[in-house]
Amino acid sequence: MLIGWETIFKRVLVTAWVMFLAQAFAPPVWGSTVAYSGSMQYARGNYIFDQTTSGLYLFNGFSFSSEGWNLSASIPVIFQSTPYVSYGGVGIIPSGGSEHTQVSGRRGNQEVILPESVDYEQFGIGDPTVSLGLRLLKESKLFPTVQLVVKAKLPLASIEKGFGTGEWDYSGGLSLSKALGKTFLFVDTYYWMLGDLPDLELKDTVSYSIALGLPLSGGKYALLVSYSGSTNIISEVIPPSFLGFGFSYRIDAKKSLMLNASLGLTESAPDFSVSLGWNIGF
Repeated sequence: MLIGWETIFKRVLVTAWVMFLAQAFAPPVWGSTVAYSGSMQYARGNYIFDQTTSGLYLFNGFSFSSEGWNLSASIPVIFQSTPYVSYGGVGIIPSGGSEHTQVSGRRGNQEVILPESVDYEQFGIGDPTVSLGLRLLKESKLFPTVQLVVKAKLPLASIEKGFGTGEWDYSGGLSLSKALGKTFLFVDTYYWMLGDLPDLELKDTVSYSIALGLPLSGGKYALLVSYSGSTNIISEVIPPSFLGFGFSYRIDAKKSLMLNASLGLTESAPDFSVSLGWNIGF
């Protein structure tokens, strides 16, 4: 009997979650690291609609890392000015939220006309995400560090509020990093299996990002420039792509701050976003 990819991902998720809970309440392991990470992101754009949506997203998560692998879990707290975008595994999706049937009927690059006012709660909890990374190859003179990463987004948030899609999202992919002299190269690519809304198909997609980092002052500071995006998610909607800029500050060996800004290059991405992130090791 053949086992489908969805079943495999669910089994990996359950295993990862059990490992996470076991390690969270177990005595510290030699060489292991536990960290709290978070970020606050503001995003604004019209997307494919006749109205502007502003969103504030506060992410809180914990991670456990040991030699060769890491496990993390994160959950967003969301404030949005409209319910017309949803937050999924690949980020902000212009699904239409409670009006997603309007998006499924879109043709070409026409603007989607939505009600000027709806009754909904602007504040709520988004879908949590669990991620497991396994190092396949350690960086050497010729080869980059290669990590296999699997992720799952749990469907706990409301569709009508624009906080989720109401379905599981799964992904698997590779994360690569390599020092090129004084510059660092980062490449990530993931295949996402996205759950559909009741009347709107969300296509499985490939997300990707490429970034160059330049450390300064011995690594205390760093500059980052990136390009990211994905293949088509919604029919008749050009897939999202972004140009990003970042700055990081290492406070000490266990604490750091990151400031990032991005510009949306296509209609399905927010016009711009800015975020402040932090990481605190224990």
